[in-house]
Amino acid sequence: MDSHVDVGGGVGLNLDSLKRAFSPASLVALVGVWLGYRFLVGLYNVSALHPLSGFPGPKIAAFSYAYEAYYDWICGGQYTNKIRQMHERYGPIVRINPDELHCSDPLWVDEIYTNTPGRIRDKWQHQLNTGGAGPVSVTGFSTVPHELHRLRKGALSRFFSRQQMQRLEGEVLDFANETVNKMLRWSGKEPFNIKEALNCFTADVIAQYGFGEHMGFVAQEGWTPNLATYTESFLKSAYLMRHFALGRKAANFLPMFANYLGEDMKRVMHWMNELIPQYITNAINDPNNGRVFAELVESKALPAEEMTMYRLSGEGFNFLLAGTETTAATLTVITYWLLARPETYKRLMNDLDGLTPETLKWNDLEKRPYMWAVVHESLRMMPGVSHRSARIARNEDLVYKSKDGKTWVVPRGTPIGMTSIINHFDEDLFPNPHDFNPDRFLLNGQPNYKLAKYMLAFGKGTRSCLGENLAYCEVYIMAALLAMRVVPRARLVNTTYEENLKYSHDMIVPQTKNGAVAVHIKID
Repeated sequence: MDSHVDVGGGVGLNLDSLKRAFSPASLVALVGVWLGYRFLVGLYNVSALHPLSGFPGPKIAAFSYAYEAYYDWICGGQYTNKIRQMHERYGPIVRINPDELHCSDPLWVDEIYTNTPGRIRDKWQHQLNTGGAGPVSVTGFSTVPHELHRLRKGALSRFFSRQQMQRLEGEVLDFANETVNKMLRWSGKEPFNIKEALNCFTADVIAQYGFGEHMGFVAQEGWTPNLATYTESFLKSAYLMRHFALGRKAANFLPMFANYLGEDMKRVMHWMNELIPQYITNAINDPNNGRVFAELVESKALPAEEMTMYRLSGEGFNFLLAGTETTAATLTVITYWLLARPETYKRLMNDLDGLTPETLKWNDLEKRPYMWAVVHESLRMMPGVSHRSARIARNEDLVYKSKDGKTWVVPRGTPIGMTSIINHFDEDLFPNPHDFNPDRFLLNGQPNYKLAKYMLAFGKGTRSCLGENLAYCEVYIMAALLAMRVVPRARLVNTTYEENLKYSHDMIVPQTKNGAVAVHIKID
């Protein structure tokens, strides 16, 4: 009997202890301790003891990540604009948060994003947190260490070589002509957003190549839904995921609650966890037609732990995300300026003289100087990704000398990066940057390759975009077809550069003041 009393008393004591531990007063004290700790960390961040203390920048940015989170998460993708203002005040290298530097000098691009063997460049986890959680967090794009990234990218690189894309360009031309034919059947109908049409084109191309079956976006009656319908939710959540660790953790459990979430998140979860794994399964089961994923699994180019459906579905989602929205936006810019600038269109058609829509070849189009210049000016004004991309030189200090003779030593292990939308609108390198001027990329009537090397449209160095060759193939072929077949019968409707194309903020990809890039045209 005494023993029973002792146990009961122990249980009561434990319950009382739990109540006290989780009482309002205890929780307030716990929050106070955490805030005190964060404050002390902030003081260290702005003190002379911090290894980045000698670099200029606003103290409030160095104190805490909350400053960055405010502009990107709360204000909605505005930190790039704030970084631009920092450079205007503090110079070419600034400290933009407690641990990261940013450089605005395009002439230093090859040092940060070097491709020299032996010079290791890791990514930074803070940047990769925009990918959130789940399958996309274990892809090649989201890989931090250089060695693992090289393994993952190496297994896929051969599928996107220039030679491989030249073998694929017949299919690209077929999809492009099918898309253009559908546009022309829109004659006399209501105006439509050509970016949605181009999104259908790019999504079907990359799906056909990656999985061995297209998604039917071009073949459907209208232009929606398209892939942007499903990926917009993912992009909207990017900065929430970067700055909200609890949200990243919760994302791992979202699939089981998908039916109780909003429609946007339900779409993303459905694609990432159901549709894409099914596409990959179909590809693996049909190796003669399964293309990239079937050949990848068959090749055993990666160890077994890298070949899980979980990780492969993340790669598949990245294929679609990176291979669709970005290229469609560049083609949309080209369409706008060909319609808005008749003199640009006339010069392009003169440059394309002798070519026919049925026999277009990527290699031939690249050799037309003005065509090359139009493509590169469009990539300058509409780079695929507009948020910054940091690299970490693991084994070496980086030495930067500014134009005024000042020397900065970036300690090894420090994240430092650039932003395409800042570099591409550098007024010293690209005078009047908001003016669409293909001539800036011509030197004595020929392509100015030296100027083009400062571009960041596809990234640089060992971490450059895997699908760059496919994107170029699509852009050249579709841009030529639009010029030959669509532009003569189209006109702009309620579309201006300031409202519908000019960069305002970013959700990983460029956004205008009215949201996503959009160009509405009517076919007469």
